[in-house]
Amino acid sequence: MNIRCRLLVVAVAYALLANALKAESTFANYESPQTHSLKISQDGRRLYAVNTPANLLMVYSLEQPNSPKLLLEVPVGIEPISLAIRNATEVWVLNHISDSISVVDLDRGVVSATIQVGDRPGDIVFAKQQQRAFVSSMTERCVYVIDTDSQKTVSKISIAGNNPRSLAVSQDGEKVWVAIHHSGNQTTVVSHHQAPDPPQATNVDLPVAPKQGVIVSTNDKLWRKQDQAQLADHDVMEIDTNQLKVRRSFSTVGTILFNLAQHPQTGDLWVTNTEARNFVRFEPALRGHVVDNRITIFKPEPDADLVVLDLNEGLDYSILPNMAALETAMAQPTDIIFNQSGSRGFVTSFGTDRVAILDGAGKIQSYVDVGDSVGANVNTRFKRGPRALALHPQEQNLYVLNRLSNSISIVNLEQGMQIREVEMQDPTPEEVRQGRGYLFDAKLSGNGTVSCASCHIDGDRDGLAWDLGDPGGDLFNDGSANPLHPMKGPLMTQTLRGLAGDRIFHWRADRPGLIAFNGTFPNLMGGALLADEDMQLFADYMKSILFGSNPLVETAEFKRGEEIFNSRLAIAKEGKNEFRCVDCHKRISGSGSTGFSGLIGQSTKAAQLRGLNERLVFQGDIRVNGFGFGADGSKQTLFEFLGDSHRFEKISSQDKKSLEAFLLGFPTETPPIVGKTITISSEQANDATCLLAITALLEDAVAVDCEVKLTGVLNGNVLKHTYIAVANSFSAIGNTEDSSLNLEELLETLSSDDSASISLTVYPKP
Repeated sequence: MNIRCRLLVVAVAYALLANALKAESTFANYESPQTHSLKISQDGRRLYAVNTPANLLMVYSLEQPNSPKLLLEVPVGIEPISLAIRNATEVWVLNHISDSISVVDLDRGVVSATIQVGDRPGDIVFAKQQQRAFVSSMTERCVYVIDTDSQKTVSKISIAGNNPRSLAVSQDGEKVWVAIHHSGNQTTVVSHHQAPDPPQATNVDLPVAPKQGVIVSTNDKLWRKQDQAQLADHDVMEIDTNQLKVRRSFSTVGTILFNLAQHPQTGDLWVTNTEARNFVRFEPALRGHVVDNRITIFKPEPDADLVVLDLNEGLDYSILPNMAALETAMAQPTDIIFNQSGSRGFVTSFGTDRVAILDGAGKIQSYVDVGDSVGANVNTRFKRGPRALALHPQEQNLYVLNRLSNSISIVNLEQGMQIREVEMQDPTPEEVRQGRGYLFDAKLSGNGTVSCASCHIDGDRDGLAWDLGDPGGDLFNDGSANPLHPMKGPLMTQTLRGLAGDRIFHWRADRPGLIAFNGTFPNLMGGALLADEDMQLFADYMKSILFGSNPLVETAEFKRGEEIFNSRLAIAKEGKNEFRCVDCHKRISGSGSTGFSGLIGQSTKAAQLRGLNERLVFQGDIRVNGFGFGADGSKQTLFEFLGDSHRFEKISSQDKKSLEAFLLGFPTETPPIVGKTITISSEQANDATCLLAITALLEDAVAVDCEVKLTGVLNGNVLKHTYIAVANSFSAIGNTEDSSLNLEELLETLSSDDSASISLTVYPKP
């Protein structure tokens, strides 16, 4: 049977279960960042898209380019975010939460193998005649190199940077470039002990501002005097695909790097990015101009000169609101591609639902809006969020994957407009769909250039400190003895993950609920207050965002640190009240409802402890981030934070090491087993170790109250089953008839079907 016939057979089987798939209720909001989530085959006949919320690879026929026809929906791992086409019959899909690659056999319509990779993989590309796959691991700060024939890891290349994410391959296949997502901008914080006195407040009724730190750049003489460590500022790393090592790095490219591509004619690297203006002091000075949205262009060679293209060139940021700016504003440029000749480039604006069309030099020629929010119009509840691009080889159509609406927009380039939108299956609850746009919609700002997600990247953090004080503001009296001063000093961007169950918010515990953040829209973004109903939707959405699992395993050091955290009383400085860590960090997230009171304006809350393992300052002896731990990021390591003589004088050095191990391994709301996948082919079904591995997976999943789902194709039938522990069998989703399968029968049937393959994946319970 040829590939087209086999695809049609499998497609019919999938269609029979379409309603059952839609009825599936399991959903966890990880808000995973897509990278290269949309691709077109070289011959232009197939369009491949990752369906992140439904955990599927979508395969469309482009026999009619204006009307893509769905051929296949192949279940893959949890939260697929990137894909790479190996050949006409094989696509590799990268799963962000499963920490895996699903190798999809298009001929059979199944996942033929699952390859485990490092924690929070970000992107995947092929090089060396498709013989090697390169996979970035964001939290492990490395790139895995996998032999595509053996499907084994052959190298693990360390990357000195925070969150290596997007990848690109040189035209000759000799180089792979790695974009550091949280690359920083060579700013750091000088602690309040070394910083000069704060400036005079413009509100004459304010008392003198408390002593506070200050954000400075590497070029600042005060910084060089007070902090001798050198920031590496590795923005883009170049990997030699022969030697499998980093050959060089490029600096000052941008603060948050989204994607990169090589120009097909000049060979220049084009990097979409935002540049944070966190060195600007005080919120009124930042209003409406928090970041610059840019493309940075340079030749990938030593001492390259950089050319920066401002995607909002000529914008007068002092005009707020600026309706004319909303018509064309670009915010969060998440992807960039070129046509074959390099005469045109295409850049997404994730924040304003549009695509900019560039000439070969990078000058914007025109804009195309996707979805309903055309021009200055705002429709936040139905925001699209264009994340990835693919260009048809005949160059008549541009395909746009919209992350937030989970749809594909078809843009006809001759007409210069969207001609169709294809919706993908989406289990996302309606309240999440409608609420998430308020985080990402830059049109809610006064000029369309900034959203909440400009700092809270994909619902997380940017790794920077900001000084959002206000010299003209008023004291905030929360009823304590020390009211809060509006000149509060540098504070680190906090993650929006794991907020469910918290009762107070912000570093200084001055927000009694998420609704209280409504003032950010006019005060910092230069927009208008949201209506109460809209703000409630936004607040409910924020409480839905989860952390992935913490990959750090529980060691003896971890368990000792946990005991100290929960029971050790003698932590405080001699003569002060003794306390346990858990007395303040008392919630399951590690947060607390009380703050640490000190000088006026310097009270801070007990922040949640989840995600500390993702914050890196040093890698070896190289400093790669200007901000570390503590409210202002002034502590380079957790060990240094625990060395605070005001709070932890009586704790020994060994106990601090144990506490550090516990804090870095602090569990999230997602059990480590979530996402784990076992894929079994016909040849493996009779292997005794296979049965043992499956049995162990089922037992471990049940022990932590997780679900195990069975997917694949067996005897021409599409499997979509859930494991029922009490019956020790798999039951078909959405099927009222008795269609259960026990494990032994499943493996026996599998062993007799040479074309079959099944996967078992652990999911969190709804």
